[in-house]
Amino acid sequence: MWQRRKTWILDLLLVLAVSALLIWPLFKDKYVDNWGSIESTFIADARILKDHWPRPLWQPFWYVGTRFDYIYPPALRYGTAALAKYYPMDPARAYHLYIAIFYIFGIAGIYFLARIGFRHRIAALAAAFGAAVVSPSYLFIPEVAADGFRFGPARLNALVRFGEGPHMTALAWIPWCLAFTWLALSRRSYPASVAASIAATLVVSNNFYGATALALFFPVLLWAFWVTDRDWRLFRYALPIPFIAYGLSAFWLTPSYLAITLRNMQYVSTKGNLWSSTFGLIALVAFLSWSDRRFRSRPDLRWTLFVLGASIFFFLNTIGNRWFNFRILGEPARLVPELDLLLNFLLILVGLALFRRGRLARGLVLAGALAVIGLHSNYLLHHRAIFPLPTDYKPSLYFQLPDWIHRNYPEARSYVTGAVRFWFNTWHDLHQLGGSSEQGLENQIVMPSQWEIVLGEDHRSATAWMQLLGVDLVAVHGPKSAEWYKDFQYPKKFDGHLKVVYDDGADNRIFEIPRRWRSLGRVVDTRLLNSTPKPIDQADLAGLERLAQVFENGPDSPVETHWSGTDTLTVKARPRPGQSLIIQVTHDPSWRASSNLGPLPVQLYEPLGFIRIEGREGLETIQLRFTKPFEKTAGEILFLLTALGIGFTLWRHRANTSPSPSA
Repeated sequence: MWQRRKTWILDLLLVLAVSALLIWPLFKDKYVDNWGSIESTFIADARILKDHWPRPLWQPFWYVGTRFDYIYPPALRYGTAALAKYYPMDPARAYHLYIAIFYIFGIAGIYFLARIGFRHRIAALAAAFGAAVVSPSYLFIPEVAADGFRFGPARLNALVRFGEGPHMTALAWIPWCLAFTWLALSRRSYPASVAASIAATLVVSNNFYGATALALFFPVLLWAFWVTDRDWRLFRYALPIPFIAYGLSAFWLTPSYLAITLRNMQYVSTKGNLWSSTFGLIALVAFLSWSDRRFRSRPDLRWTLFVLGASIFFFLNTIGNRWFNFRILGEPARLVPELDLLLNFLLILVGLALFRRGRLARGLVLAGALAVIGLHSNYLLHHRAIFPLPTDYKPSLYFQLPDWIHRNYPEARSYVTGAVRFWFNTWHDLHQLGGSSEQGLENQIVMPSQWEIVLGEDHRSATAWMQLLGVDLVAVHGPKSAEWYKDFQYPKKFDGHLKVVYDDGADNRIFEIPRRWRSLGRVVDTRLLNSTPKPIDQADLAGLERLAQVFENGPDSPVETHWSGTDTLTVKARPRPGQSLIIQVTHDPSWRASSNLGPLPVQLYEPLGFIRIEGREGLETIQLRFTKPFEKTAGEILFLLTALGIGFTLWRHRANTSPSPSA
C-alpha cells in the first residue's frame, strides 16, 4: 500500500514541477506587452477590492454603479486581492501568481482523476502530459488551431493571450471535483462527497463557464455509476454534492445574482436557437437508451462510459457550434479546453485498448506517442515564447490617460472605451460610464447609451446621453492611436463641438462634456420631470435633448456629491417642495437615505434607473448608504449552517470509523 501511495506522491510532484517549468514566466510576470487582454479586468477589480477591503457592498466606479457582488464570482478576485494586500505585491503580479498556481494545480488534478479512472500509472502521466501540451481540438476547429502558438495547448493560450484566468482556474478544480465524486460513489464515502462539494464550490466561485462544464460532467459521471451499478444508495453520496456546493456559495450566489447574470447574457453571448435544444434533447435520449443497453451492470466499463458520454456532449456543443451553429446557452467555443481534456482521455482509452492487442498494436501505440511528442517538439523547445514580454506600464497609453484624469478630474465620471476601460481602474479609483464585466450590469440603460455614443454619427445624441448619465469627460482614440480596439466608429464627430482638454499628439484626445455642475446630482422641476416622456430609443435625438434640458436647465440649485469609500455617497443639495433630486447613480432597493431632516424615502427614476428623492423645505444634506441586502444575510446564514453540517458529518464519520478502546 505504501509503495502505491509513494508512486502517487512522486508522480504528482513530478507533474507539478514539469507544469511549473512550462509556465515559469507566469510566476514572475507583472505587466506584460499584451494590453488588449481582458486580464486587465481582473487586475483592476482586485486592486479595487484590495483598497476597499474586506467587503464592499457597492461598486460605484462601473456602469453608474452596481452591486459589488454582481461584478464577478468571488474566488479569483478575493484570492488576487488577498495576495496583493497581505504578501504584499502589485495586483498585476498577484493575479499572475494566482492563475499560475492553479494552472499547475489543475494539471495535477488531471493526473489524479486519470489515475483513478484508468487505474494505470502510465495512462495518468500521459493524461497530465496531454493537458500540459496537447490540444486535439485543433483538428476540428481551425480558428483555434490558427490562434494557437506553435501547437501549444489551447488552455494556456486562452490564459496568457486572452486573459481567461477565472475560467482556467475553475477548470483546474473540475478534475478534483470529478475525482472526489468518483471516490465518494465507489467507496460510499461521505468525506469524499464533502471534498467533491468543496471542489465544486471553487469551480463555481471562480467562473461560470467552468461551472457550465461541471454541470455537463457531473450528471454523465453519475449516470455512468448508475448504469453500471444499479444501486440506489449511490444517490445518498451524490445528491449532497450540489446541495453542499450551493450552501457554501449561498453568501454570494443569491437569486438576484443569478437573475442579473442570466439577463446580461444578451451582452456577452449570442442567444441560443430552438433546433439546438431539440436536437440536444434527442441526442440525450439516444445516449441514455444506448448506454443503458450497452453498459448495464458492467462496472469494468464505467470509466469508458463516462469518457464517451462526456465527449459526445462536449463534441456536440463545441464542434457542433463551429460547423452547424449549435447553440443552447452561452458561447460554446469557450469550452474548448474542456473538450481537449476529454479528447486526450479518448486517445488514451484507444491507446490502452490497442496496447493489449499484441506486439504490433503496442508498436503502433508507441509510434503514435512519439509522433505526438515530435509534433509538439517546437512548443516544448520554445515554450517560453508563448508568454508576452514584461513591460513598464508607465509610458503606456493605458496608464497615462487614466493617470491624467486622476490628477486633473479626480471625481469625474468618464466615458472610456476599448482596452482603456479595462485598465482604467488598475491604478486609481476613477468613475467610468462603462466597466469591465457586463455580466454584473444592474442598470440596463447603460448598454444602449454606449452603443449610441460609439456607433452613432450624431455628436448631439452622444452628448445628450452623457449629460443624462453624469459623464464629464469622453476619451476618443483615432485611427493612429495605440489603443487596441478603437471602438468609436466616427472618432471625429466631436471635433469643433466639444472642448478638448487633453491631446497627447498620438491621436488620443479627451473632450469635456458641457454640464451645468460637475456632480452626480441634479435638482429638477418635478412637474416637468414627470411630464417629459422617456426617449423612444437610444437614437431618439429629440427625446434625449428634451430630457437633457430638464436635467441641465432646471432650478438654479447646485448639487455637490462626494463618495466616502464605496458604499456611502454624501449629497449637498437644497431641493424644495415641487422639486426632485435625481442622483445619477443606479437605484437599488438596498439604498437608504438620511438627512438633516431625518430619514428620506429613496425612489426609482425609472426612465434612467437612477435614485430619486423628493424635495422638502429645509433639506440641505443627504447621506446615501448602501446596506446589505437581506438575501445576502440569508445566504450567509445558509453558508454557516452548511459549514456546521459539514463539520458534523465529518465528526460523525470519524466517530463511526474510529477503533473502539477494546480493539
